[in-house]
Amino acid sequence: MSARPHKWRDVAWKRAIADGARDAIAYFMPDLAADMDTSREITGITGMELPVKGSNSDKGMLVSDVFLNVPVIGGEDWSVACLAEQQHAHDKRFAERMFNSVVRLRASRPYGRVTGFAVYTGDQKYVNFYTEMSYGLELSMKFRAFCVPGYSIEELREDRRPFARVMYAGRLSLESGDDAALRERYAWEILNAMGEEVYDKRQRKFILEFADRIFRLNDPVISRGLKEAYKMQTISLEQYVAEIDKEEAMMEGSEKGIEKGIEKGIEKGKIEVARSMLSDGFPAETIRKYTGLDESSILSLR
Repeated sequence: MSARPHKWRDVAWKRAIADGARDAIAYFMPDLAADMDTSREITGITGMELPVKGSNSDKGMLVSDVFLNVPVIGGEDWSVACLAEQQHAHDKRFAERMFNSVVRLRASRPYGRVTGFAVYTGDQKYVNFYTEMSYGLELSMKFRAFCVPGYSIEELREDRRPFARVMYAGRLSLESGDDAALRERYAWEILNAMGEEVYDKRQRKFILEFADRIFRLNDPVISRGLKEAYKMQTISLEQYVAEIDKEEAMMEGSEKGIEKGIEKGIEKGKIEVARSMLSDGFPAETIRKYTGLDESSILSLR
């Protein structure tokens, strides 16, 4: 496990909740999900951000909570405060920050309906209850807190719900910490697991973008093959072609050369991905599914 928390991991969690809000609600708050009006979109609530500056180890990054407006059937919509924290140990002020998030949300909508949940990666002690007393005034709040270390890797591996894949990646990231080899291994594992179920484009995008961030695939020590495999799954073919082939196409300098460069760039990227997957022990059928190469071409790379 990582020796210290990193705010870029907080960003990964909060972006996943914001981008995969419908699936996050379904996973963390199934009772609210049962009342959702699926004909309307979940929207973000703006103007609620109160960023807190990170510690020196976080390099002063600013990370805000997520606030959502959840439409419900035949009633007033619910406002939801979502707090996600990446911690390496118990944070005594975690529950207080969740309390403050809900208070801010309540103050902005004094007659609305407010709820919330939290995702936490530190010690599980006392993270879902907050109380304070001051000269006879007592305030307390109990909320749902989902402590990622409390889930077994096997349990999450078998859960095929879209946001369970996010939790699975988050749990594996705690195991890998800052070990680059483990981060790469587990990132491949998440990518491979995506082929086991049918997810729509939106779901695939927020799951894999979360894994990209949580395993820090922009690290120079991570293999190009893995980075290209993730890129192929999270951006359009047009974007992929533009990125992988821009330099070669510009060098050709003609329309024919550009077309040739594009084809060459696509093929080179597929071969790079296939080589990396082979070295990590993936079967030819799985590699074929992700790269489009035929089996004979894959086997020739061994």
